[in-house]
Amino acid sequence: MKKRDLIYLVLILFATGFMLFLFLYFPKNENKFIIADIKTEIYGKIKKKVAVRKGLLTHAKISRYKKSDTLVLLGIENNKLVDIGDSILKHKNSPFFYILQKGKNPKKLKFVSISKSILNDKNFPKEWKDSCKTVWKSVVIDD
Repeated sequence: MKKRDLIYLVLILFATGFMLFLFLYFPKNENKFIIADIKTEIYGKIKKKVAVRKGLLTHAKISRYKKSDTLVLLGIENNKLVDIGDSILKHKNSPFFYILQKGKNPKKLKFVSISKSILNDKNFPKEWKDSCKTVWKSVVIDD
């Protein structure tokens, strides 16, 4: 084997090992997005329903007070339950949001679902794990 071939072989093995390390030891992206969704706070009015994919109304454009508008994923089922002009309230550190309609009781809806693999992840906050056993039980789903 030539010296140059040996160097290429070592580089390929190193690159393969490094990619394997990254794959095994770094948290999945879905975990950080779920955590970010729970941490976020939203208060505003539904400006319009949006179909990100043709024919599927899954998002809503929210006009927030003293902030720029934002696009929020509500899902197909939740989007059917809201109307343009309704107020939306999502508390910080909560997987739920509330729809406030004039003359009606607030509707409590699920903002995110938490899979058991995310729940058991070491980066998932402990106080949230405790909440998942009680008040957040309805948002925990099987993998």
